[in-house]
Amino acid sequence: MLTAKIKKAINAHANECHPREACGVIVGKEYIPCTNISPDDAQFEIDPIDLVGADKEGKIKAYVHSHSGFGEASTEPSMPDMIQMGLHGLPWVIANGVDVNLYKPKDYKAPLIGRAYYHGTLDCYTLVKDYYQRELGITLNDYERTDEWWADAKSKPLYIDNFKKEGFVEVDNVQKHDLILCRLGRTEHVNHALVFIGDGTLESEPTDAVISDCLVLHHPYNQQSLREMYSDSWQRRAAVIIRHKSLMK
Repeated sequence: MLTAKIKKAINAHANECHPREACGVIVGKEYIPCTNISPDDAQFEIDPIDLVGADKEGKIKAYVHSHSGFGEASTEPSMPDMIQMGLHGLPWVIANGVDVNLYKPKDYKAPLIGRAYYHGTLDCYTLVKDYYQRELGITLNDYERTDEWWADAKSKPLYIDNFKKEGFVEVDNVQKHDLILCRLGRTEHVNHALVFIGDGTLESEPTDAVISDCLVLHHPYNQQSLREMYSDSWQRRAAVIIRHKSLMK
């Protein structure tokens, strides 16, 4: 699939788009450059119109994108890359302007602790969904959300509007597996969720021992997910504590 001609075309496109990530698809024996519509230069989202056009040329064999850095950036897939690869089910080609490598999709699950942040794929709510599925076997629905939706007064208050639909009820005390919905930073809406995990242990992945019985798990904006104390500072930010109905005694 990765002929010398295709590699040359991919790297030329990567260097042309730098410092933004380039993106495209491979159809037949050709690389078709596409438009990256992501607002973030270090991420990519292929324009759906370009995908429709490429699909008319033939079957898409692989998705392509670059990691900007003129040869210095790694061509290894990032954590968000590995998740998306599994969802799309097609090989991904990653370039850096010099090297080009192909990766086959795998069934990858990001860890609950130490996962990278990528809005809509690895973010605060994704962590909640994954925690409830892996730790409790409870499946929560996904919700379409734009980045920084919470800063717009006209946006729907997604957490408050939807927690009842997902089987949660308000409670006045906190126990393991509860969600603590908070207001974090400058926000028009409740915009962040802490999972109360008590002593910090997880069933679905190894965890280092800690001396505490008051820990929360959460995924801060543009940072890695982590465990930390449910401190006075967090308690002041808390707007509501909710518990899944299946955990009600």
